[in-house]
Amino acid sequence: MDITIVGGGVCGLALAHELAPDHRVTVLESSPGPRGGGYMIDFFGPGVLAAERMGVIEELRRRGHVFDGVRYGLPDGSPSGTIDAAPLVNAAGGRYFSILRPEVELGLLAQLPESVDLRYGVRVVGVREDETRDAGVHDTGTCEPGTRDDGVRESGARRAGTRDAGTREAGVREFGTRDAGAREDGTESTATPDAAPGRPAVITAEGEVLESDLVVACDGVRSPIREHVAPGHGRILPMGYRAASYLFDDAQLAHELGQRMLMTDTIQRVGWLYAADAEQVGVMFTERVDPHDTERPTADPERLRRRFTGLHPQLDRALEHAPETFYDDLVAQSYAPRWSRGRVVLAGDAAHAPSLLAGQGTSLAIAGAEALARSLRATGPHVEAGLAEYERRWRPTADAVRRSGRLSASAFIPATTLQLRLQQVARRAIGLPGVSRLLSRQFIAA
Repeated sequence: MDITIVGGGVCGLALAHELAPDHRVTVLESSPGPRGGGYMIDFFGPGVLAAERMGVIEELRRRGHVFDGVRYGLPDGSPSGTIDAAPLVNAAGGRYFSILRPEVELGLLAQLPESVDLRYGVRVVGVREDETRDAGVHDTGTCEPGTRDDGVRESGARRAGTRDAGTREAGVREFGTRDAGAREDGTESTATPDAAPGRPAVITAEGEVLESDLVVACDGVRSPIREHVAPGHGRILPMGYRAASYLFDDAQLAHELGQRMLMTDTIQRVGWLYAADAEQVGVMFTERVDPHDTERPTADPERLRRRFTGLHPQLDRALEHAPETFYDDLVAQSYAPRWSRGRVVLAGDAAHAPSLLAGQGTSLAIAGAEALARSLRATGPHVEAGLAEYERRWRPTADAVRRSGRLSASAFIPATTLQLRLQQVARRAIGLPGVSRLLSRQFIAA
């Protein structure tokens, strides 16, 4: 069947990889090319096993790195403790490594079947279903379109041409707008003469209508399609934190950092610093913010320097390299009480974002994509049954990680001096015989 995937990030590419042998797959990505910049993630959990079964794990490992651990530093530059990574790696049976999130995309892209029609620079602004079915045509509210990292870069990746799929007509509703076919009394028009029975369609910013047998939203935590599938749940669930990240060239600082990440021992605001390779350094800044804010912030290097100067001398050096555009967003989760409506389904962060601080978003995106593909394969032509099976099997895992993420987020950014002191005591206890192994196993299982 024809399948349209909205979003060419980790989840979208992983899903395209799995669906391509059996279906005609089109991937629509709003960014002009694969993302640059980004931040380092720890890759472990169900995504590693899924990547092994998909045959892409060696490509990801080649692009990844195994750090010795983390060292903690005080604002005056003095050390305040370390945590070794070896127990984590051993607890995961060796299935644990770090990798820049954009490198996950590039690794999946390198393994993507040639049959996949991948289109960059295509922004989806609306979704429509046959109104004789369950879902109909629905307003998706005012949720902003999903956005990718600032600072995208073009690459030599395949960029397929655009096939003609008709033009927008009455009965199509765009994200955040009134339906062109809605009557003045506010009820929905039932006339959709261009809709094929049971075939959903997406509408692009250029007015192109792309029909298919299945639409999969892999367009991130701010997915506008989530509101269509689960009305009232389109907005993100902010966790009260904000994160900014970028990469920069500094061979000397990369050498100084070596094989350990630096994390500041501070309250309210925390910085991470690591050597991405022999020449490049990555940095991430996180801080507590108003938990009621939902709007995506604007990246501002001057604000970043004002907020984070003084956390650690090496972080101060990193702030000197702050670019004009960089990743800057709220740390947030997503939730939908249902993942599919008719033949439109949510996947990855669009369905179950656990948040950046939970540490398993990429792992869940890959494993969830595989779960969806396997369910569709098992149910054959009964697509709705496949979507229900996917949610039944995968939701318990996704919900468990999301809950864990909410519980553990505060551990990354202590709110008070007392919390910081307790964390410092806990880090020293990790060095006791058996404690490190036990905590590592619990972390991997979370």
